[in-house]
Amino acid sequence: MSSSKAISNPTPSGIVTIDNNERVIPATRRADGTVRKERRVRPGFVPQEDVARYKNPWVEETKPPPPPKPQLPKTKTQIKNEKRKLKKKEERNNENNLESINNEHERVVEEDSLGQLQSKISEMSVNESNEFPTAPTASITIEQLENTTKKIKVLEKKIRQMERIKEKQAHGEALKLEEEEKLSKLESIQEELRRLKQGDEE
Repeated sequence: MSSSKAISNPTPSGIVTIDNNERVIPATRRADGTVRKERRVRPGFVPQEDVARYKNPWVEETKPPPPPKPQLPKTKTQIKNEKRKLKKKEERNNENNLESINNEHERVVEEDSLGQLQSKISEMSVNESNEFPTAPTASITIEQLENTTKKIKVLEKKIRQMERIKEKQAHGEALKLEEEEKLSKLESIQEELRRLKQGDEE
């Protein structure tokens, strides 16, 4: 008998349904190489292996859950990738913390500068009213103070950026050409900032 095309998956006993709705046990090859022919299954016959066993729902519910599958040891590549991810996460957190600190520092500097400016304006207003009744000189001085305060803020921001570049260099990171150029101007900018602050305090 030639083998027919199965239209269902085999049952636990190996029976399949073929295209004419007959049930057969497909042909198989023995260990010695001979072929065991396809056999027809009698209609209505159900082998013991194919009989569905009754399951008590209560017993099924009270069964303990299967133990978790043991985890395979991680490979060197997985460990390396996890370390790299952890390092990147720490770097991002450090950058965010540094940015928050810088923002807070800028806010404090701005408040201090405004407070100093208002204090000097008040002092000048008193002096001007006592010595120079006219307003033009006072307005010029206020403008100069505002410009000086702005310059100080800009220079302080530049110095903070350069200090970050110095930190990168200290950690062995390669600097870009523009970063090296900025770093070369650090001393001159610090000197300019000192001069402005000294002039602002006089």
